[in-house]
Amino acid sequence: MTAFTLHSHSHSRTRIFYEWLRLIDVSGPFLSATALDVAFPSGLDALDKRIKRELAHYYDEWQTAQDRHAADLPALHTAWCDAVLRRGLGYREKYLLPGDGWSVNGEGGIGVFSPDRALKIFGDKVDLFVKFLPPGMLPNGRDPSDEWKDTFVEKMTRLCRSCGTRLGLVTNGEQWVLVNATQGGALSGSATWYARLWFQEDSTLRAFIALLGFDRFTGAPDKTLPRLLDESLEHLDEVTDTLGKQVMTAVEVLLEGLDRADLDSGRTLLRDVPPNVLYEASLTVMMRLVFILFAEERGLLLLGEPAYDDAYAVSTLRGRLESDRDKFGDQVLERRYDAWVRLLGLFRAIYSGIDHPLFRMPAMGGSLFDPDKYPFLEGRSRDVSWDVENPPPLPIDNRTVLLLLESLQVLKAKDGAIPLSFRSLDVEQIGYVYEGLLETTGAQAEETLLGLKGDKDHHNPEIALSELEILKMEGEEKLFARMKEVTGRSAIASEYAEPPDMTTLPFLGKACRGDEDLKSRILPFFNWMRTSEWGEPVVYHKDSFYVTEGSDRRSTGTHYTPKPLTVMMVKEALEPVVYRGPAEGLPRAEWKLKSPAEILDLKVCDPAMGSGAFLVQACRYLGDRLVDAWEQAEKVGVGSENDECNTALPASHSHSNFRAIDSQGRVVDFPPDEPMSKVQEDRLVEARRLVAEKCLYGVDINPLAVELAKLSLWLVTISKGRPFGFLDHNLKSGDSLLGISDVEQLVQFRMKPVSGDPGNLMSAQIRSSVEEAKKERLELRETRIRDIRDIRVQMQHLEKAEAATSRLRDYADYFIGTVLVLGKPTKKSFAKLDTAAMQGAALLNPQTDSFAATQEKKRSLVMLSHDLPAGKTQARRPFHWALEFPEVFAQGGFNAIVGNPPFGGGRKLKESLGETYHSFIARHLSFDGDGSKNADLCAYFYLRSYSLLCDKGGFGLIACNTIAEGDTRQTGLEQMAAIGATIISAHPDMPWPGTAAVVISPVAVYKSSTKWNGLRLLNQCVVEHISPFLSGQDEWSPKVLVANSNQSYQGSIVLGMGFVLSNEEAQSLIEKDYRNSNVIYPYLSGEDLNSSPTQTPSRWVINFFDWPEDRAREYKDVFSIIESKVKPERQRLNSKGEYALRQPLPTRWWQHGDKRPALYHAVGRGERFDKHPKGWQDNMNRPAYILAVTLHTKFFTPFPVKNDCVLSHALAAFATFSKCFTTLLSSTQMQDWVWSKGSSIGQGLRFTPSDCYETFPFPLSPLPQLESLGEQFDAHRRKIMLLRQIGLTALYNFFHNPNEADAELEEMRRLQREIDVAVRDSYGWQDIDLAHGFHEVGYLPANDNVRYTISEPVRIEILKRLAALNRQRWEEEEAAGLHKKGKK
Repeated sequence: MTAFTLHSHSHSRTRIFYEWLRLIDVSGPFLSATALDVAFPSGLDALDKRIKRELAHYYDEWQTAQDRHAADLPALHTAWCDAVLRRGLGYREKYLLPGDGWSVNGEGGIGVFSPDRALKIFGDKVDLFVKFLPPGMLPNGRDPSDEWKDTFVEKMTRLCRSCGTRLGLVTNGEQWVLVNATQGGALSGSATWYARLWFQEDSTLRAFIALLGFDRFTGAPDKTLPRLLDESLEHLDEVTDTLGKQVMTAVEVLLEGLDRADLDSGRTLLRDVPPNVLYEASLTVMMRLVFILFAEERGLLLLGEPAYDDAYAVSTLRGRLESDRDKFGDQVLERRYDAWVRLLGLFRAIYSGIDHPLFRMPAMGGSLFDPDKYPFLEGRSRDVSWDVENPPPLPIDNRTVLLLLESLQVLKAKDGAIPLSFRSLDVEQIGYVYEGLLETTGAQAEETLLGLKGDKDHHNPEIALSELEILKMEGEEKLFARMKEVTGRSAIASEYAEPPDMTTLPFLGKACRGDEDLKSRILPFFNWMRTSEWGEPVVYHKDSFYVTEGSDRRSTGTHYTPKPLTVMMVKEALEPVVYRGPAEGLPRAEWKLKSPAEILDLKVCDPAMGSGAFLVQACRYLGDRLVDAWEQAEKVGVGSENDECNTALPASHSHSNFRAIDSQGRVVDFPPDEPMSKVQEDRLVEARRLVAEKCLYGVDINPLAVELAKLSLWLVTISKGRPFGFLDHNLKSGDSLLGISDVEQLVQFRMKPVSGDPGNLMSAQIRSSVEEAKKERLELRETRIRDIRDIRVQMQHLEKAEAATSRLRDYADYFIGTVLVLGKPTKKSFAKLDTAAMQGAALLNPQTDSFAATQEKKRSLVMLSHDLPAGKTQARRPFHWALEFPEVFAQGGFNAIVGNPPFGGGRKLKESLGETYHSFIARHLSFDGDGSKNADLCAYFYLRSYSLLCDKGGFGLIACNTIAEGDTRQTGLEQMAAIGATIISAHPDMPWPGTAAVVISPVAVYKSSTKWNGLRLLNQCVVEHISPFLSGQDEWSPKVLVANSNQSYQGSIVLGMGFVLSNEEAQSLIEKDYRNSNVIYPYLSGEDLNSSPTQTPSRWVINFFDWPEDRAREYKDVFSIIESKVKPERQRLNSKGEYALRQPLPTRWWQHGDKRPALYHAVGRGERFDKHPKGWQDNMNRPAYILAVTLHTKFFTPFPVKNDCVLSHALAAFATFSKCFTTLLSSTQMQDWVWSKGSSIGQGLRFTPSDCYETFPFPLSPLPQLESLGEQFDAHRRKIMLLRQIGLTALYNFFHNPNEADAELEEMRRLQREIDVAVRDSYGWQDIDLAHGFHEVGYLPANDNVRYTISEPVRIEILKRLAALNRQRWEEEEAAGLHKKGKK
């Protein structure tokens, strides 16, 4: 069975496309093979030989003129370029216009760029701009004489976008660069053809003419080049996702191969290798292969050298293995092992180099290729170095190696297999593929497990065979429910009833290793099992290694960032620190780029770097600016403000008007021994290497992410013949939020140190150790990397720096562990901290008995493991910023921080991070020590990032749009604003540029002791101010009003589907014993409220209120249901043998998780409870209806429901009920308040009573007509829903649709207008014209933002007045003593 099959009908076409795609340079989105298949169903058109001969003649003439430096070269250059356009592409004279009618300026009006030709066929819109550059000037280079420093391709992109033109063509005669200038902020791309190859490789010229020829602009609309590019863009995510799945499969196959080799050795080969390390090794092999393919295809290794191709190259190995498979079959590949040996040899060659008569490969080093990192891959033990012993490597067969290579080099598409070129993949795409693998890890089976088929959200789940057997005995209902939970699939029952799949059943015996008893046990569940790449059902035997979910990246809202976002955020964060002028408010033309030395002294960090997408973009941006600064410095004479000689020489050696750049990027005033290359491409690579080594820092909680980030940076800085840049000192692993950020925290043993406190007895030792580490790291920075020997020197400096702070890290771990366990700071806890500081001193003193130090280390691990979330076994790993990067904090912090930190709802974080950790970050990262536990995690990354910045530094971070909402806003942006932070740019409510249904709010913040005088941009528009609400208004943060307390409540949190009954089950129980009606109630869900025309509950629920167990047991039949269906889940144990659920859920398992007694007492139904609030009387008024609304909703539509049901946790209820109250809550004023104060879930609203209702300042004297308007509005809505048999959501979809205008809907709109006017007048705001109509609403997604509502300016004005009224009411309550002092 082969892993991939090329479909014969498309194989030849795809191969042709691959051949010419391989010969052009692609950057960013370009054409997919799928789109090309559609456009060219018969392959590329044949080439007119006459045209080829003419073009070849022009080209030869042009080349000759260049070689001879002919005087008429400019004329011949233009003639050659025009010949390509007119003869080659067939552009007719009347449509190919001079380009002097169009131009564009750079940012801030700097410079001007205009095309030489414009192709204009239909209407007023230009189809294609063309720019002729002088011969030798690179399209992807810069004009050194132009102050506008963008590349010509970037300038063309700007021109196209400014004119609404999709395509541009930039050429120097040799390189022909097609620019794909996507609109709307999407990522642009380019493809470069080389004219010399047109006459050597026929397919490249055919492709150039086929794609850019005149007919491509005038033919069928679905075959035009812009349409093909759009279709390819649509396939981009699909291609990347497919590649990611293939690589995941390859990692699983390699790990299975390693496991198989270990099994054959009697479990001796991998005896001491932890499963997670085995997984990391498998993933590292794949990362090595990616780098090699990337480098080989770009000519950065020795591909093309016969000896290298035959004995080492990865690019040629797949073809050889495929040939062997075709000749001899898979069985022969399974008995050969030479391909794995070849790969190991290449890995070593890259790491240590080759010096051989046939070819020489310089050593590249790099931790990625270090043979001693995973010695078991070579069959070695950890205590034997690679250059000492060469035992037989692990027996990984050729069939496995072929699958690894196919997973990377062949894309498994729907219509066949497509060869994949790494020339066409961006570094970001590679990072995306691998970042998905950070969510999984290795494990070792403690018993027999079965691999199951899962849906798209449950990748390759597994389950213990013994668990399935127990569930089977307990009944199919439990078995099916558990399988649906594990796999996410709905076809469980039908598959169970079907006979086994006979195509794969014969392989089950092999998977069971001949164990017939095991085979018979598995057989009932066979149809649920997935198959491996070899076609075998997946069975993990006891002690087998396998891949499973292991990381909490998804549970904390970690997402890979698309390139358009990294480009935007890096620019916004770095511009103010790279230029002088933005912060001062100078016009763009007056900005001054900082000197090369200043740029190389910048320090930029991503605190949650993942695979390094932001660091890659920061490397590109700073590299470009560094090249600009070098060019600027070379032009500057002595005595100018930019004079900066880094090397002093005797006067006799000084050249006063001379400026040059040496190989370390320094400006010198004498001819350097090792000058910087003058070739622009070489300069750019060197600039990026220097930036990566000196300026970029990154941290991630996952150690594998560190290796991924290194790989990403190496891919954009690799230079032929040079070793990898040294990045180990600046890319590290640890928890960015947990750890010290100031050495004084350790000196004083306090999270919030006091200025001037001398600290304890260990203070001098701590400070001197940090100083020593800083000294070594600064020397490391100054080491020039020429070859592998320099890398070793840098490693020696790093080892000395790490040794200097080794004890400090242990002490800091001990400190953080102590703070975690002690909890809230009190006088008592401070005394305990002082005691702990003395006890922990054993970790600092080298003279201390080793046993004592070991004991303190063990105590640290115990404390750092305190309250670990379920499923986590490894202790937390704090990251101590001030110890890891001492040179950064010697200057006060980072100059810039960029990234897309994880986000996740506050309460969910308790499950994924643990209550203790959650309390720690809320308490110690908040500037006021009072962070909300309901805040999203991103708020704490904002706080941490701001605290890590130096003066005049800034960050550009992406967050979920909740960053500007509710508790998250108050914890993050409001706290930062309170201490002087300036929000300089924000993009609120931006849809994620991809398939994920996420709405984000990227924000750039500046930190400075002086005022920011520069522009503030809100959605790219200049505003006077950006508030923590990410609006242009200086807004008051509304506070909860006492007047609104005890009126709004969330519904019951039942916590257990065993409580829920169908109508039939409920009626049967009540008919059997009418007393059961005391504990069985209608159960109103969010779906019932929003979708039922009558808002009738579709299910029932058992409710034992707060009763003791003996009282609940009186209802025998009902209680038995709970005992069998709820108790087992409530009392489920975790891996430590403890209850998995928090108390009192396991011990009060017959009660709802949260019974909401306050709600039911408030609505007059508290008599069933055993306990009652003080002052409650059972004869209080019980309204027939109450108002309810769904907490997560598209429309905020409170609606009257019968007061006889249990409300689900998805609902909120209001205890106050009257027609007037209903009307107020139905008003547009209330709707807009709720949307502005609530938070978002996806693209909908999350209604939180405390933020949305309890802050609302109701009118003190509502007009009398509100009562009757409420009655009419309620009756009319019910009438429409009954007539159309629709629910509230569908009703409001019609209501807000401008295409729906029947009489009933128009009447509903009229009533809405009257309600809004009456509410307006109740506030006395008759000066406002509400301007009702269909308006686009800014806080909603662009694809669904039209609502029948008041106008946007009116909405803003009303919200401003309501906020002022909230402030007035709150201050009145505060003055009356109704709020506790300091309470927000």
